[in-house]
Amino acid sequence: MRDSREIAASLRVSESTLSRWRAEMKGPPFIRIGGVTRYRFEQVEHWLASLGTDEHA
Repeated sequence: MRDSREIAASLRVSESTLSRWRAEMKGPPFIRIGGVTRYRFEQVEHWLASLGTDEHA
């Protein structure tokens, strides 16, 4: 499990961008554990891969 800081760094976006994506329900899948947002790196990689396959993005 990775935190927002780690995922933001790997995606080269700010933590506030990740926060906005969560609010807009777009961006990598996440879970909240005790109020803390966490990401499964494998799901983030899958989300990234899916971006290239959507012709209408």
